[in-house]
Amino acid sequence: MREKRVSKKDNLFAASRFVLPEHREMYLRIKAEERRYIPPELDEEQLAAVSERIWEAFQTGGVVSLTYYDGEAARRLSGRVVHIDPASRQLKLKSGEKTLRIPFARLLDAELTAIS
Repeated sequence: MREKRVSKKDNLFAASRFVLPEHREMYLRIKAEERRYIPPELDEEQLAAVSERIWEAFQTGGVVSLTYYDGEAARRLSGRVVHIDPASRQLKLKSGEKTLRIPFARLLDAELTAIS
């Protein structure tokens, strides 16, 4: 009699029955760690350029689009800079009805937005 061929997919599922719950949790944790977003570190010139754009938007009352790291991913938000607090190293950005405090350390980019 001829043996039935087993596909790789079937072997994968057959082998997964023997995976301990602890190993499965560890595997999922490692995969989540690999997908985690790591923000880029800005050099001195990039920090100076971002700072200059934010300061200009604050002085003129213009709209600025900020890219910042929120702890999980890079986010983009547009609004007006209401307050810059050098002591706590944060800025206050008013976007629509909500006001957000964004730490300087989490800023990735800033662009001045032209109002038409």
